[in-house]
Amino acid sequence: MTEISIRGQKVVLREKRIEDGEDDHRWRSDQELAELDAAPRLRQPLADFLRDYANELKYPTPWVRRYGIDTLDGLHIGNCMVYDIDNFKGQCEVGILVGNRDYWGRGFGREAVQLLVGQCFKNAAMNRLYLHTLEWNARARRAFALCGFREVKPVRRAGYNFILMELNREEWEAMQDGSA
Repeated sequence: MTEISIRGQKVVLREKRIEDGEDDHRWRSDQELAELDAAPRLRQPLADFLRDYANELKYPTPWVRRYGIDTLDGLHIGNCMVYDIDNFKGQCEVGILVGNRDYWGRGFGREAVQLLVGQCFKNAAMNRLYLHTLEWNARARRAFALCGFREVKPVRRAGYNFILMELNREEWEAMQDGSA
């Protein structure tokens, strides 16, 4: 099987690799990054995390796709994923984390989302992408809006206030044609 690799002008999206594990552990153990992800800070020892991580890569689930985000020169700066893939309903949820703070606010995450959206819509069954972003995270909300996602409604989950955002195929295709 050929590894998926999608090159933009700033980033490359590629399949996750075992070498990403230490970065992922560091980022998930970081309190600020955990808060941006509305998740508890990871407290699992690195060795245990890497064992679980290896199993996750070896035995992927069919409703999840995980990608690493690299700079053009190969530096792993973050991750994005597609999950809750439902080909029957034609929808899935997307998420992103740029863990390397040196690449915040410079368009790297936005381009990664744009590449991810294009990859999702290559699946002919996919008609709707959605995400939940924290209500207070104005920077993420702006970046997602620049990628074509529109705010749908507030959602309360697990004690957090989110904004549900979505993008459908028709809207995305209009953006590709320049008519949106």
